[in-house]
Amino acid sequence: MIELKNLCKTYHLKTIDVEAIKDVSLTINDGDIYGIIGYSGAGKSSLIRTINLLEVPDSGSITIDGKILVGNDYIISNKELQQVRKNIGMIFQHFNLLDRNTVFDNVAYALKHSKKTKEEIKKRVYELLNLVDLVDKADVYPSQLSGGQKQRVAIARALANNPKVLLSDEATSALDPDATEQILALLKKLNKELGLTIVLITHEMAVIKTICSRVAVMEKGEVVEEGAVYDIFAHPKMPITKKFISSTSVLGKISDLIDSNLDLNKDGELVKLQFEKKTVGNALISDISRRFNVDVNIVLANVEILQSSPLGSVIVSLEGKKEDINNAIDYLKENHVDVKKITKEEIR
Repeated sequence: MIELKNLCKTYHLKTIDVEAIKDVSLTINDGDIYGIIGYSGAGKSSLIRTINLLEVPDSGSITIDGKILVGNDYIISNKELQQVRKNIGMIFQHFNLLDRNTVFDNVAYALKHSKKTKEEIKKRVYELLNLVDLVDKADVYPSQLSGGQKQRVAIARALANNPKVLLSDEATSALDPDATEQILALLKKLNKELGLTIVLITHEMAVIKTICSRVAVMEKGEVVEEGAVYDIFAHPKMPITKKFISSTSVLGKISDLIDSNLDLNKDGELVKLQFEKKTVGNALISDISRRFNVDVNIVLANVEILQSSPLGSVIVSLEGKKEDINNAIDYLKENHVDVKKITKEEIR
């Protein structure tokens, strides 16, 4: 378990002080794939780098597997820190490979001070290259690899000392969509097969929903929202979280329909219906049309599978008598559908 409590970090630049981390507390359980999301300058890179003390916080505490790294004016010794870091691998956006070394040598470099024999190192390197499906690239150089292959080498190198934790600092940001998908699938595989705890920072909500079990949303150095990925997607509270979620959903394109295919001047209501888990498969839309004599026009629809559970959202136009529309909305709410009326101002 990783416990961060009341972490603060300020960078003292020539002309200004920048508060990168403001009183951040998080608990990351063993075996989690934990996402930290935020825009550039949100403090997420600074935060993840405190976990292995690449950045030392000004105050607060960091505890990993019950061992305090920093806290109450205490900081772990350099010798102890080196041992702790063996259990924490790290991968970066730009791979940080040694250009003049082969793929084999790049991975072997992480075992340079491991006291293993050459044969043991060779065996371990090929185990790792097999794990990331790059055995056939052992003798080539980074310049001959694609971006996705370079990141696989970086992952193999990060796993060389059998770490319990893998830190991913924007590891997919420099990759194309296909390579991103492959790297995320690999990370998910490593999490499952090795029991690896993964802490992943990104500015893309699509990455969070694809792989993470929990997420923390950062803004201006603070964690403004945190929880299970499904719950955050189903019930986002903060404007920045809603903006991130909208960026991954077709429902965020509602404004594109205005003035072209959708007449907002007609009588009726434009509403967003959200169906969670057990309510996704219920025929409630056709049900309200029959029960309450309401015409239901589906404008946009989106279904996500988050942590193996469905989350469905539909934007519909309800037309009919005001009383019938209100009764239909009440009926939906009674059947555990979240209903939100959408105003013209919200989508213009």
